Amino acid sequence: MNKEKSIICGPKNESLTDFFTNFKLNYPDFLKKNVIVDLSKLREVKHTEILLFLNAAISHLKNNTSLVIITNHRDIDLLPEEIVTAPTLIEALDIIELDEISRDLGF
Repeated sequence: MNKEKSIICGPKNESLTDFFTNFKLNYPDFLKKNVIVDLSKLREVKHTEILLFLNAAISHLKNNTSLVIITNHRDIDLLPEEIVTAPTLIEALDIIELDEISRDLGF
């Protein structure tokens, strides 16, 4: 899904490693948009696999855009604060909407 300010992406039939390789290649096109990375269809996502997105998350914060990862990862408290996760698409969209409001208000 690609809207004016947001994009939703995630692995279809590929491994997370292959998806991340493609994500990195296309990342310059994503930087100015809010991004939701949907990993919800993967059975088990490892901590180290989520950390692959850390640099992208930091870049988005610096660029005043949001990156949210949809995952059912159990140890989200162990992730750095720059990595934002949500258990569902609806919650990810809510997080982005709240981020947009905060940015509009100057926070």
